[in-house]
Amino acid sequence: MTEPNDPGTPKPPTEKPPRPTMHLGPVLKLTPMPVPVLPDEDDLSEERTKVTKLKGMAITTPEVTNPEGFLLILYPPSAGLGQRVSVPVNASIVIGRHPDCNFSINDDSVSRRHAEVTNDGNGNFTIKDLGSTNGTHVNDTPIRRLRSLANGDRLRIGTVLLKFLTGNDIEAAYHDDVYKLTISDALTECYNKRYLLDCLDREIEKARRAQRTLCFVMIDIDKFKNLNDTYGHLVGDLVLREVARRIASTVRKGEVFARYGGEEFAVVLPEATLAGALEFAERARATVCASPFEAEGNRMPVTISLGVTEYGAPFAELRPEDLISRADAKLYEAKNAGRNCVRH
Repeated sequence: MTEPNDPGTPKPPTEKPPRPTMHLGPVLKLTPMPVPVLPDEDDLSEERTKVTKLKGMAITTPEVTNPEGFLLILYPPSAGLGQRVSVPVNASIVIGRHPDCNFSINDDSVSRRHAEVTNDGNGNFTIKDLGSTNGTHVNDTPIRRLRSLANGDRLRIGTVLLKFLTGNDIEAAYHDDVYKLTISDALTECYNKRYLLDCLDREIEKARRAQRTLCFVMIDIDKFKNLNDTYGHLVGDLVLREVARRIASTVRKGEVFARYGGEEFAVVLPEATLAGALEFAERARATVCASPFEAEGNRMPVTISLGVTEYGAPFAELRPEDLISRADAKLYEAKNAGRNCVRH
């Protein structure tokens, strides 16, 4: 009896010869290839279907960009919060206080002809300062000559903050930014008072049901009015941004950091004990005063005072305003104790 793999056994006449093996080396050379014979459209058998993976070869699709751009006002509300202006293709717009400017902003910190944004029609946008009094900044860096713009850049025209938008879905990005404006403070980029009150209301109820403590911290920049009077509101805004940035670096996931108003900030610490809240407060205080602040060529020391309160047993009914009032009283104790300290 002959074995199936016996070389003497003739192959069935219906069996096709094996296809030659083609090896792809590190460099792929394009050579003329014979046109393959495709199977019938109704032949979907597994044996006739082969899936081949080519390692090291990625298929990319070109990004479709919208050549039009927009400038969106972020701060302050008096400048037209949420207003947007188009930067058309092959055109330039002038930003300034004068009514004849393409983008007129009625704010005393903005020069009559402050800056110019240009769209060359090929997806390239640039901005230049027109000799303004208070300068033009891109992402907090002053510009002295022509500067290119990228999607998401933040512009500062005097004390007015703008955001530059371009790309595939400007409309979606615009509405997303408008939503963020409703829950965040555009100047410092932390949450605003409205969001803080809603958060406190939720966290107080959660703490009461779970019978777990909740801590709340009020923060105030020491002698901020003197700083504003001495260096001007432009420097004052930069100090607010830097204080917020330093405090935010000490806030952990799950904790909520917000601007309460003016130079006051607040932090919600869910499930934190009083000891843990005091540790956080001291860490934030030390981080802020660790090094002097530098803004518009000025170098100045800045400190903060903090008041800490705890919501715990017997977990009585409590409004957010009541918890804020308690922390505020402790904050004033810190002020009266000489500032740059924590009280609880």
